[in-house]
Amino acid sequence: MRERLLVNTTKHEDNCVRRVRIFSGLTTQQQDIVATMARPESLGDGELVHGPGQRTGKMFVVHSGQIKVSRVLPSGRKQLLRVVRPGETLGEHAFLTGEPTLEEAEALEETRLCVFVHEDLAELIQRYPAIANRMLGTLGERLAQTEHQLTLNAQSLEVRIADYLLQQPLLRDNASAATLRVRLPLNKKDIASLLGTTPESFSRGLARLQRKNLLGIADDIVTLRDPAGLEALVVVDA
Repeated sequence: MRERLLVNTTKHEDNCVRRVRIFSGLTTQQQDIVATMARPESLGDGELVHGPGQRTGKMFVVHSGQIKVSRVLPSGRKQLLRVVRPGETLGEHAFLTGEPTLEEAEALEETRLCVFVHEDLAELIQRYPAIANRMLGTLGERLAQTEHQLTLNAQSLEVRIADYLLQQPLLRDNASAATLRVRLPLNKKDIASLLGTTPESFSRGLARLQRKNLLGIADDIVTLRDPAGLEALVVVDA
C-alpha cells in the first residue's frame, strides 16, 4: 500500500476525490494520492451499479451524472429513496457492515463513477481515520433525512410536495429577484415514487397547490408564487 501510494502522485485537478465530503479533511496532495486508487467506471442510462442482495465490497463516488437508489418492495414495485449526484457517495453501509446491499442503484443518465474497492478503502481508513468519521457523519445525515421523510409520509400529499419543492435549488436566471423558480430535477414518475404516491396523484397535488395560488407550473419549471405560504403549509401540518 505504501509503495503504491508513493507512486503516481500526479495532480488531478478534476478528480472525484476533490468533490467528496468524506475526503475533504485531506490535504490536496493526499487527495491526489487517493485519486490514484479510484477505479473509473462508466454507465449508460438505465444500467445498474448494483442490485439488491449483492456483496459489492465497494464504495462508489458519482463524478458526473446521477444514480437513483430504490428499495424493491415484496410486490416488485420500486420505491425511490434518493438520487445520488456528483460528489456524493453510495455503498458506505455495505462497506462498513460487510452486509449485502439492500437497494438497487441505477444510472438515470450517462454516469461516470469513481470506485474504491474494499481492500484499498480499508487501508485508506487506517491511514486517514478522519475518513471513517466523515463516512459515519454522512450516514447519520442520511438517517436524519430518512426520519424526516417518514414523518412527512404521515402528512398530506400537498405537504410532501411543498416540502420537496422548498428543498430544490432556485434557478439563477430569474428575471426578477421577487420571482422564485425551481426546476423539477426528475420526471414526475420518479418524484411521485420518492414522495410515496402515484404520478397521477402527484399531478393532482400540484394542480391543487396551483389553484391555491401557491405556485405556478410550466413544464418542469415551478414558480413559487407564495414561498411563505408553502413554508406555513409544511410547518402547520408537520
